[in-house]
Amino acid sequence: MSIDMPFDCSWLRKQFDSEVLNNGDRAALRHAAKPSDMELLPGLYRLFPGLDTGEPHHRIAYLLPYARHAANAKPLGAQLAAAKISEARVLQVARSASPTDIEQLRRLLRQLDTALDWKAFGKLLWDWDEFSKRKLVKDYYLAKFTLAKGDK
Repeated sequence: MSIDMPFDCSWLRKQFDSEVLNNGDRAALRHAAKPSDMELLPGLYRLFPGLDTGEPHHRIAYLLPYARHAANAKPLGAQLAAAKISEARVLQVARSASPTDIEQLRRLLRQLDTALDWKAFGKLLWDWDEFSKRKLVKDYYLAKFTLAKGDK
């Protein structure tokens, strides 16, 4: 059972781009080697003031620098399919254990260089589990194998 996310990740993405974080904080978040490194970065606590942060916060902060926000953007899986990212790379994220799965996901985001709907993507990261990974894979395949209009 997941706990409801106590904040809006689209707002959080705006905070990342605002003066809440200085350039050093943003650079430190971008250069973290793994999600658990976030705990040692002041930028994490500036993004989540007054909150006792845990793994969901670390995952979100770890990926925040790698995708802009666009309301109603296509799901990540669909964008990966449209960008012709290989099935093997998407499945590698889904089959990997923590923290390797999130590290692989960050590599995909860096390659994709896109905008995501951070309300939806943030929720996916907050609840990150087997179901979330399956949703990513499902969105990928639904977009990849959608029949063109008129096809049967």
